[in-house]
Amino acid sequence: MPRLRSNSSLRRSDKPTYNPLPSKINSTKIVQTFKSKDSDITTVIKYPTSVIERNEFVNVKTGRRITPFQYRVYDAVRQIPTGHVTSYKILSDLLTSAPRAVGQALKVNPFCPLPVACHRIIATDKSIGGFSGGSGDSQLTANKKSKLEAEGCEFERDYIYKCNADGSTAFFSDFKIVQ
Repeated sequence: MPRLRSNSSLRRSDKPTYNPLPSKINSTKIVQTFKSKDSDITTVIKYPTSVIERNEFVNVKTGRRITPFQYRVYDAVRQIPTGHVTSYKILSDLLTSAPRAVGQALKVNPFCPLPVACHRIIATDKSIGGFSGGSGDSQLTANKKSKLEAEGCEFERDYIYKCNADGSTAFFSDFKIVQ
């Protein structure tokens, strides 16, 4: 990293400029090196549906109660059909939230793989996104890809999503309103 001179010794054209956020973020190709160790898409975990069950349920991953926002995320994700995906952005728009907030709720999802199939959420640019706190080329991401492939979804190369089980490339967006 170059040393910066004091402001008094800088000419106007020499002043450093800082651009904390690039105007365009390019997706980086991630080469898959991990083999999946978990392609389970059949295990069903009991999902609390009544107000009493939801108020009493403690998340085994965090030791805390699940927040109303997390339940809204989980209720939406439960609507995604097998063999289809949606994006963090579509979910965040539905919930008037942010994609990262959706990702954080899914990171601690105690109802995976079913009924809350969080592996069905990918990035808008069709890269696979994170999974259970893992991202990039990791064991957890390889497991996410394997779960999607077990449902009939296809990938172009490594972690780039190609199509749903029915051959369509559209993200699922036919959500019922989540209160």
